[in-house]
Amino acid sequence: MNTASKKSRVCMFSHYFPPHYSGAAKQAISLAHQLKKRGHSIEFITVKWPGLEAEDNFEGFPVHRVESGHGRRHKELRLWWNLFQYVLRRRKDFDILHSHGAYYTNSIIGPLARLAGWKSLVKASLANNDLHGLGASLTGKVHYRFLKLVDAYIAISRELGKEFLSTGLPARKVHYIPNGVDIERFHPTTPEERLNIRRMRGLPEKKKIALTIGVFDQRKNIGWLLKEWVRKSAFGTGAMLLAIGPQSREDVDGSFLGSLRKMAEENPDILYLMDHVNDIERYYRAADLFILPSYSEGMPNVVLEAMASGLPCAVTQVSGSEELVQDGETGYTFRAGDTEGLCEAIQKILSTTDTEGGMGARARRLIEEKYAVSIVAERYEELYQRLINSN
Repeated sequence: MNTASKKSRVCMFSHYFPPHYSGAAKQAISLAHQLKKRGHSIEFITVKWPGLEAEDNFEGFPVHRVESGHGRRHKELRLWWNLFQYVLRRRKDFDILHSHGAYYTNSIIGPLARLAGWKSLVKASLANNDLHGLGASLTGKVHYRFLKLVDAYIAISRELGKEFLSTGLPARKVHYIPNGVDIERFHPTTPEERLNIRRMRGLPEKKKIALTIGVFDQRKNIGWLLKEWVRKSAFGTGAMLLAIGPQSREDVDGSFLGSLRKMAEENPDILYLMDHVNDIERYYRAADLFILPSYSEGMPNVVLEAMASGLPCAVTQVSGSEELVQDGETGYTFRAGDTEGLCEAIQKILSTTDTEGGMGARARRLIEEKYAVSIVAERYEELYQRLINSN
């Protein structure tokens, strides 16, 4: 019997979950939809933030929220206790406990799954972050011991795979499964559709549009991109930079985002800011190229989405992005914070006629072959069954 035909009952844990913006949760939901199509049962468990219901439903998936501590120190202990109670209550309902994140707080899924008789996976979301300090302090030692009880570690990039191996955790448990993207939702467009989208959204019809998407925080580095775009007068391209994203949780009073909005208001010909939107796929189809200025990533969802939409990309040389973007093939890379490198990448992309066989087309083809979420879901499906059968 083909083990992939067996159906798994999966509980997915994500620390942040809608309505809170989270790239990890975004990936989790996309994967869950694909697994559900294949007949698997998926539920989510997450942190209960003020104003949210303990029991909820999101896009057809049951969502269970549990309280975390509210103090400055060791607030994870209350979360862990509540997760323990939940797992104990539902111990007959699941086969797999799948954490979207391999942080210290997330590592509790190792012992919890063992107690319930389930199998467990942790997916590291961010290079030099999820596993930072592993084994180096008291919390680092707890983190390490808990992760040793996890059955599988998911590296979404080659760099994260090396990071897992460098920790001393069992190499046999490390699996390379990159993030995926819905290639039906994110797809290339025609010049006519691009023009119609621009007209409907009030975007310039004849200008080139460079798109960047992400939380307006320090790691994503979008503030630097906007400032350099204005300071260098769009790098002489005459293009407009369209920046879309939510306010950072770090920007409590909104002062940082407010300063960026003021900059956009003062430079309306070359800069436009928007809040996060649900129909983000339309804005990819309105653009001519995509820019990722981040200092750190795991495997950036936005680059996957941009490439699936047929956009050449200018990206920083961070985890995941260098696997996706090869210079001159699907775009160009530059060092984070390197203005001249950014300028060169943008000018090379905009000076190249992106014909049917150009960078955008090659980007789309790469995504179809390796990063479609259906392909990624199949790999998870196979891993789930191997873990379950290992009993």
